[in-house]
Amino acid sequence: MSTFDVSTNDKSAFHLSSAGRRLVLLSVFYAFTLLMCSAFETEGYITRFSAFFGSLAVIIIAVRYGPAERVYERLNSFSAFLERRGAFISNPVNEAPKFALLRMGFGLVMIYRAYWLLYYLTPSDWSDYRVFVPAFVSIVGGLMVAFGLFTQLALVVLIVFQWQVGDTSLRTSTLGNDIAALFGLLLIFANAGAHFSVDGRLRRRPHRFGRLIAAGYYRNGLAPTATLQAAKFLALLGYGAVCLYSLGMHLGEPAWMQGYAGPQLLTNNFMSIFGDEFTQLFTYSSVFVMLARVALWGMLPWYLLVVACVVWGGWPRTYALIWAFLFFCLSKFVLSLGMLAEFEFLFFAGLFWQRAFISGAKTLNVAYDDRCNLCDRTVNFIKATDIFNRVQLRPLSKNTKWLTAHGIDPSEAQKDLYGIDASNEMVATKGYDFYLLLTKKVALLIPFYPILLAASFVGGRAIYRFIADRRTKLFGVCHLPTPKKDYVLLPEGQTVEAKISFRDPITPFFLHAAFLTICYVTTIPTPWIFLSAPKLIQSSLSVLAPFGDAAHVYGITPINVFNHYDLGLAENWFTLSKIDSDGKASLLPVLDEHGKRLAAHRSDRNYFGGTLTFRRSVIDTTGCQYDSHAEIINYLAESAGGHRGNYIYRQYHQTLPDASKLISGIYEVQPISVVCDINFALK
Repeated sequence: MSTFDVSTNDKSAFHLSSAGRRLVLLSVFYAFTLLMCSAFETEGYITRFSAFFGSLAVIIIAVRYGPAERVYERLNSFSAFLERRGAFISNPVNEAPKFALLRMGFGLVMIYRAYWLLYYLTPSDWSDYRVFVPAFVSIVGGLMVAFGLFTQLALVVLIVFQWQVGDTSLRTSTLGNDIAALFGLLLIFANAGAHFSVDGRLRRRPHRFGRLIAAGYYRNGLAPTATLQAAKFLALLGYGAVCLYSLGMHLGEPAWMQGYAGPQLLTNNFMSIFGDEFTQLFTYSSVFVMLARVALWGMLPWYLLVVACVVWGGWPRTYALIWAFLFFCLSKFVLSLGMLAEFEFLFFAGLFWQRAFISGAKTLNVAYDDRCNLCDRTVNFIKATDIFNRVQLRPLSKNTKWLTAHGIDPSEAQKDLYGIDASNEMVATKGYDFYLLLTKKVALLIPFYPILLAASFVGGRAIYRFIADRRTKLFGVCHLPTPKKDYVLLPEGQTVEAKISFRDPITPFFLHAAFLTICYVTTIPTPWIFLSAPKLIQSSLSVLAPFGDAAHVYGITPINVFNHYDLGLAENWFTLSKIDSDGKASLLPVLDEHGKRLAAHRSDRNYFGGTLTFRRSVIDTTGCQYDSHAEIINYLAESAGGHRGNYIYRQYHQTLPDASKLISGIYEVQPISVVCDINFALK
């Protein structure tokens, strides 16, 4: 990935903007990926990386020596079109704190996931560098992103190595990481690591290292407005392409076309958190079965139109976002698909969170007694949390006339903090009500709002009054108030570039991602487009296949979810029990007797590389599967059991509800049977 071209430092800063330097950097990353493919025995990725970096190099050269001005004009016009339609409304200065917060959240999610991955590693994993190295990269990458240390490089390594070669080596490949790659691409161009971060401090330093960090960001760490618009669309386009692929697979799936995938999915013992509750619901009435079928069909137009609806704006955009929110909630609170929902929420927040807390700078005027220690500390805390600069401080010693003009008695303002909301007809609030208003208006203080609201009914106001009336006695008088500083993201007298310029790297990456996306969509293996096309067309399209596969580096990946291979996960499962020294069997936290996931699934290696792999491979099979999958079973026993010993493998089977009856609205629960019991030992 290329670094950005304009530093916040002086003219001696590193400028990696020329086509030659970008190609050199590209060659370094290409060599790095080939080395990783060899070291981690994932040579199958060489074709993907060759297609990816080769096509990107061609586009960089074409942009440099081709009709560049026309390309920039088109991109700028398209960015302006997106704003006119209301698809995205970007403000780099106002959104910089937002992207910093999302970056921190992104890093924390990765840290949490990596912690459990490391926690459940076995002794054999720790002796295999192909496992523990990418496991450490995952947690170190999360830490670097969360703290904003070498953020651009960390995101590139995560996208190019960790979520490609690393995932394969760890057996943790998941759609969540592909969405993370799309989100990571957006964070790179949004310069999410430039503010409220270690990089933010380093890039302002006048020494050589500071200039090196600054070279990875736009000037002042703020992308041009048109660049941010283009980056948002590019990320959404990739997500929409994945949705189109999913739609193509669903159209060829009888379970989707006839709708019975809905009730089967919601009662799936491996995927659904409330499978038992949905089973009772569907058994109770056929109406609920039919509602599940209809809700499933509602996904199809959303898959097809999500990008078009957002670009169209207005009510179609609202429909796309509301349906996305409901789908993400389903993924998080009903189906529990790993960390997919968390990444999707962060991703869509990056694209569409553009008003709440972000707009309305300096709209909350806060009048306070600047001679009171408690008041001084309070407003210091308020300003420290006000990263969107919504609060305008009004110290009493300098704002007597202002208070009087707004009908506030200065003597009363010495007893309580006052807040005047300019966005609400300059309505004044004071005391406890001021804090309620403040915690609704300042993003980082929102968690305190429900606490203060609940406390207001159980003595909170009385406690506040007691402290406020005695504040100078308890905390003293402030003779020299501490200076209050706003978060300044843009130096006075400077402005953010509005348009994409000749040196902006968004242009080659936009063209490259768009090209790979077209190749990806063109080669979707649907029965109506690719598989059943005439041989001449198939052979022509096959030329594009390597580039369609290369789109996976951006997170644009082939997916086959909620189809036969997911519905069938509920058919066969097993439990693992450890035999204690007294001969009693203790269930390990892998799967329970009803097939539900237990605590060991907090590790993606146990989940995606363990039980999911097993349950997919035994779909439509009969008989005991221990011998065929002893490696996975032994690994899970060692990972969840903690040490070697004697174990019991018990396999279960339950036939899926009859599809023909589901179509008629009838849900019948099939009995669970025990297939086999196997005693085995880990030595």
